[in-house]
Amino acid sequence: MSIELVGWAAVVLTQVFWIPNILRIFRTKDVQGYSLSAWLIMFGGLTCWLVYFVSKGDLVGTVANVSGVTGAGITLACIWHWGRPASPDRPRARADAGQRRVNDGSGITPIIDCDSVNHPVNL
Repeated sequence: MSIELVGWAAVVLTQVFWIPNILRIFRTKDVQGYSLSAWLIMFGGLTCWLVYFVSKGDLVGTVANVSGVTGAGITLACIWHWGRPASPDRPRARADAGQRRVNDGSGITPIIDCDSVNHPVNL
């Protein structure tokens, strides 16, 4: 087996990582827990790797890092867009949108999914 095949297998296995994360962010618009500074560092590092592999003429590394820069860029854009503080004309997306907090006096406030519960629940 050629070592190039191992490289291409690595590209496929590591780059599909972006797909479920980005789809989840688009579906929920929830970027809570994503660090803008960490993703900026990741984007910068992947961009450096891309420049390196392009200059070396390494097709496997170039394809891998085009995918990585694209995935990190989309993730960064989502973090910036949906993670900014709310303004009067653009409310911040919340992870618990469509849910209601129920206070039972215990000091613990569970979140109840309002799509599946049509009335208050005593917990």
